[in-house]
Amino acid sequence: MLVQHHHEPGGFDAGHCWACASQAGLLDHYRRVQWEEATLQEVQEWARAARWRASVALWSSSAGILLAIIALLTR
Repeated sequence: MLVQHHHEPGGFDAGHCWACASQAGLLDHYRRVQWEEATLQEVQEWARAARWRASVALWSSSAGILLAIIALLTR
């Protein structure tokens, strides 16, 4: 039997009621889901940073090529 208070059907929130989650055997699942969401967010931040760095590298190499062409033409 779960703890003394009741939840509406479909309104169970393991983060709000740790006692219910623990007694229902969902606490490990809830922690794993939280870990996976945090990992996903971290991976998305890494991907955003990698995309930004790749864009900067592309623009920098384009500028370098342009300067090299100008240097060759002005000789």
